[in-house]
Amino acid sequence: MEIRTNHRRSRELRFQPREGDTYSDVVDHSISLGPSIKSARDVGIALSRENAELRRRPIRAIIETPDYRLPRDLRTWSVDYLGHRAKTGRIYNDRTLCLASDLLGDDVVKLRASSYFDFLCSNLLAPLDIWQAGRESPVLRGRDLILDVEGRLISFRRSRLANLIGVSTLAFTTSGQLLLVAQTPENIGSPGLLAPSGSGALEPKDVPRRMADWTIQQIVINGAERELREECHLKASEILGSSVVGHGRWISRGAMPEFCTATLLNITSDQMREKTLRRVERSFVHDVIPVSLAPVRFWDPGRPLEILPRKHRDAVSWPLALALTCLAECINDKSWPLRKDLLDRLEG
Repeated sequence: MEIRTNHRRSRELRFQPREGDTYSDVVDHSISLGPSIKSARDVGIALSRENAELRRRPIRAIIETPDYRLPRDLRTWSVDYLGHRAKTGRIYNDRTLCLASDLLGDDVVKLRASSYFDFLCSNLLAPLDIWQAGRESPVLRGRDLILDVEGRLISFRRSRLANLIGVSTLAFTTSGQLLLVAQTPENIGSPGLLAPSGSGALEPKDVPRRMADWTIQQIVINGAERELREECHLKASEILGSSVVGHGRWISRGAMPEFCTATLLNITSDQMREKTLRRVERSFVHDVIPVSLAPVRFWDPGRPLEILPRKHRDAVSWPLALALTCLAECINDKSWPLRKDLLDRLEG
């Protein structure tokens, strides 16, 4: 009887994407937070003050308990929405790390564990409205999950969403080329688009064993390098080092937090082309493409897509656009640790 009831209710529900929502009003209200960034399908903002702090000093992080749990009103739609998502792509329920506080205003950054399903049923409901047969208005307005009564983004500290922490990296070969990952249509993150060299979500295993190393920067670097090794089939010895370049909020995906880094590799572009994808990654990664970027003197944080070759600009994912924006800012910051070595590669 329960199965029949759920099946009947699922036929009465409609998860309606707001494809025409450009979030222009949200961007206007967020001018004080940082510049807006647009990609092929999505929009978000780079957090300027937070990014300056990320590059200036180590920021202590702690793991908060208890784990994140879906609020009762969101649990109402969780089973139906998971069934809906299962029809559109591969889903899994690994353990993840989420952001429970803001980077500024607190002594430490608070993280907490959650399941990937909780992220799907919270942040990924925000781009949707839920309609029920016979109702004249939505039973859930997705925008209400990320905006306050004045139409401004709700802070991470006050948010009721999981706010899974996205991480990515821009990896450069010794030849000075950037590795781009062409994602498959089955990839939930940015299906069919070009992503950074490694991108995904933070997991509990990315937290260092020593509590003395619990900074948000080190945890983010650990997660980004793990994703890089997995997606580009790299060994740990082929990674020389990484540095955090920035942080933003991906408005089109429930205003989730997204961190980006840059990585220097110990292999040439030709050696990278000889590698084959790991079998387990073939459902998510179609190809890894080394590309040459525009000369550094033309890099403009306000026009990140122009850093890439023209033929790739129409297929850029939002994490890639964010990472290029932040990298263009870092390359002009003489205190940024990777600046000199990266310039040598790019201009060599």
